[in-house]
Amino acid sequence: MFIDTSKCIACKACQVACKQWHSLPADTTLFEGSYQNPPAFSENNLTYVKFTEHVDYYGKLRWLFFKNQCRHCLRPKCSQRNPKGVKRLKTGMVIFNTACTWENVRLLNKAERAAYKLLTAEEDQKAYKIDKFVNSCPFLVPRYSENLKTFVKCDFCFDRINSGKTTACELTCPVGAIKTGPAKDMAKEATARFRKVKADYPEACLHNGGFGKTNVVFLLTESPGNYDYSPARGL
Repeated sequence: MFIDTSKCIACKACQVACKQWHSLPADTTLFEGSYQNPPAFSENNLTYVKFTEHVDYYGKLRWLFFKNQCRHCLRPKCSQRNPKGVKRLKTGMVIFNTACTWENVRLLNKAERAAYKLLTAEEDQKAYKIDKFVNSCPFLVPRYSENLKTFVKCDFCFDRINSGKTTACELTCPVGAIKTGPAKDMAKEATARFRKVKADYPEACLHNGGFGKTNVVFLLTESPGNYDYSPARGL
């Protein structure tokens, strides 16, 4: 997937299309001083548009928009935590199945296992493993669904892709900021677009998250740090 943030108008159509395709209900949210809504991932929000205020190279105050979602890593950290529940398809998509439960989350070292043994209440054990699984993702994408009793995230609309369609978010994007296709084609398109955007945005860059190779690349008009980026919580 190639996401061109220079085209994004933050209409949030991608958010709505994702909810519609996955039959997800709305979350009740409160105004917290930002137009960003929903504020973050949840079991009902698999993607959302981040809003960041920024003074650009020319001294102009403007919004930076960023479609936050699962990056579908080539070497997903989540699969190490839950190999039964996380599968990487040949197409590159990282999919959670019904075995992606908190009970199947692995504890990877002696310290984690020792800390877990000290927890006697099942709710505390559950919270501990959920925390380990979510934080295994450098982008902090997965969320636990109490309704489904499994972890959830963007599934790249793999069922649509397998039937010859595109992702719901690409289909609905009115400005064509989202493109999906073979990696070579997306890399070529991203490079060509970057060369054009660089003329107007000197700080523009192609970004894949900074944590290794992923199947989602972003064209940013500013450096990643200007998008409220932090290695601790991802972009």
